[in-house]
Amino acid sequence: MARVLCAGLIAVDFIFDLASFPEEGTKVRADGLCRAVGGGGIRSAAAVAGLGGAAALAGVVGEDDLGRFVRAELRRLGIDDALVTTVPGAETPTSAVLVSAGGERTVINHRDARLFSALPEIPDRLDADALLTDTRWPECAARLLDAAARGAIPAVIDAEAPLAPALGLLSRATHVAFSEQGLADFAEGSVEEALPRAAALSTWVAVTRGPRPVLCHDGVAMRAVPGFEATPVDTLGAGDIWHGAFALGLAGGATEPDAVRYANAAAALAISRSGPDRMPTAEEVAALLAADGGA
Repeated sequence: MARVLCAGLIAVDFIFDLASFPEEGTKVRADGLCRAVGGGGIRSAAAVAGLGGAAALAGVVGEDDLGRFVRAELRRLGIDDALVTTVPGAETPTSAVLVSAGGERTVINHRDARLFSALPEIPDRLDADALLTDTRWPECAARLLDAAARGAIPAVIDAEAPLAPALGLLSRATHVAFSEQGLADFAEGSVEEALPRAAALSTWVAVTRGPRPVLCHDGVAMRAVPGFEATPVDTLGAGDIWHGAFALGLAGGATEPDAVRYANAAAALAISRSGPDRMPTAEEVAALLAADGGA
């Protein structure tokens, strides 16, 4: 079983289903509401676990009811929380997530600055086959990237804007996967112009572009890896699910193109469903890949 350590912001999402996005100054009634664990690292770890990998999470929560809720959800999802630190007196980050018809989402997040004063206990070498970290907590990410380098395992950065506080991290990763917004924050111009510039930072870079093909650059040439057709129902966390599946592919020894294709299939399945437990299984991803011409 391939092991992936995911690291990043941990939050509790309050997800409101809306018929349409509200206008400023109006009152609207939600069609549905649910509470779920959120944040890039935790959603990526949930994807790894759902796909049959061994998932672990590094991050911080507050000493409050929401922090206890997070711990309980991690146990339910089968995610190792040994590197999740509880910070006394701090509040767990919270997000209001507005999901309108068609699956588009708007996220409003609040986080307690006191949380990030405490770094998890990070071992010299990670008990993992791959690392995935975001750029929200550069100090923690730097230590994890150093530990990944000592263990010679793939180290993936989910590069999302704003990148300025974390630019020094990008060259320490083996793989950097930008969102379109993250790549635009890194360099001006079209994605086709900006990605080759980013390729100077790491051995391999890519940019995810929603339903359009993922563009990858290995330092020599750029290639596009097509996605899979899907009718969007809920796009919340689609990029996080993609990153988790991509890291799991690398952890299992897949080549970058195969890991991207695997991640494309997992994300397509996830956005075609609703609810916090919509992660696809390894069998579902394998079936989609086979139907499209083989894994």
